[in-house]
Amino acid sequence: MTNASKAASSGARVRHSATDRRQQMIDAADQIVNRDRSPDLSLREVADMVGASRALVYAYFPDKLRLLDAVLQQHVDRLLADGIVQAASRGALVERACAVSRLYLRHVAQYGAALELVVRDEPLARQLEGAASRLRGRLYRALARAARLDLHMPAHEAVALVQLLAVIPEEAGKHVRMQVLTVPEAEALSDRLMGAAIAAQVPRPGSGRPG
Repeated sequence: MTNASKAASSGARVRHSATDRRQQMIDAADQIVNRDRSPDLSLREVADMVGASRALVYAYFPDKLRLLDAVLQQHVDRLLADGIVQAASRGALVERACAVSRLYLRHVAQYGAALELVVRDEPLARQLEGAASRLRGRLYRALARAARLDLHMPAHEAVALVQLLAVIPEEAGKHVRMQVLTVPEAEALSDRLMGAAIAAQVPRPGSGRPG
């Protein structure tokens, strides 16, 4: 039996390391953002969820922005480790879009959509350190370049297409979390929607774009 287990079984107070405490706060904040579908975070509620004083939470995170930065950095690190940047850079547009979609879908299914929920709030996102916005911009640029090449789209249309496609994996992942879809079902649906949306943009004679 570990020391922590012995302490818990005897009713003694378990002491957490600084690293553990910080991670508990990040996880609690992440959970609140996903539950409320909003980045409007209360440090008081975070303190209550982890069984700490507000003073202790403020010692780790002086304000809501720094805590949200930590939440987003955790999501960014996971996506980078999964190879999402490489997925956005290889193959034709439909291959890239489906590969990125599957990775992000699985991420949302497992960890929630806090990343998009925060970044979508542009006034708030501008106050953050920007790791999530930089990753999103990097992915969007890679996919938009492929859209311009494969679909002969002007830049502004390519960016708009990528932004619209980005909704698909987030919604599919959310339905996995709600247990409406399994991960394989969500991936298959996402692939079909991505493929259909991109195919609908292929230039045809008389479309006004070169074929």
